[in-house]
Amino acid sequence: MSQDDGRRGELIAGAVGDDLTAAENEELRALAADDPSVDLEIAELRAVVGRIGDHPSLPWVSAEPSPELRSRVVGGQHFGATEPAPTVTPSPRRRPRHPRLLLAAAVVLGLVVGAGTVLGITSAGSDSPVTGPPGTLGAYESIDFSDVASGLDIDGSLVAHTWGTETVLEMDGVPDRGRYGVFLVERSGARLTSGTFLGSTVTIDCRMNAAVLREDVTGVEIRRADGSVLATAQVPATG
Repeated sequence: MSQDDGRRGELIAGAVGDDLTAAENEELRALAADDPSVDLEIAELRAVVGRIGDHPSLPWVSAEPSPELRSRVVGGQHFGATEPAPTVTPSPRRRPRHPRLLLAAAVVLGLVVGAGTVLGITSAGSDSPVTGPPGTLGAYESIDFSDVASGLDIDGSLVAHTWGTETVLEMDGVPDRGRYGVFLVERSGARLTSGTFLGSTVTIDCRMNAAVLREDVTGVEIRRADGSVLATAQVPATG
């Protein structure tokens, strides 16, 4: 694990435990701007910590060293007749201020080193992706396109995030190599640009993002550079 990965885990854990300073929060926002998966992991981990918090916590145990351990520590040393053996006094252990933060850090570490499953949470795209009704954070929500141009085949999904909505597209048969735009339609009727792509004779895989919450999205449109519609999809309202 690189130093950057370690710092990433520390910031995510701090966010989950609400234990970031103002400077650290700015650092986290800058990281999330370059890596959208940061906010997804924070949301997933908060859900995990919330579920664990519903169960009674284990008591904090402050263990004293046994006489046998004390003897092994000081018994092998040789002291003069007038020099007493040192007294071994266990240092006091304090209960952590944020036990949930430590738990979150442990979960983050599991994600960083590539654990497939951590307390029932798996990353999207694995054998057991996040599932749930429309609007579930991190869940891939399949969408059906209508009014599709002849010869065009599209598989599409939406993924809800705390920072917006992601559009995932796989397309075959895009008619020419021109420029195309992907738009999310809000309930107000406004269209927000999610991204652009160029036509290609090979399969096109796109992942695009728009700063609109999934609950405010009612449809997806793919348009040509001249504004004409290539394909549209209506999406269900969130619960």
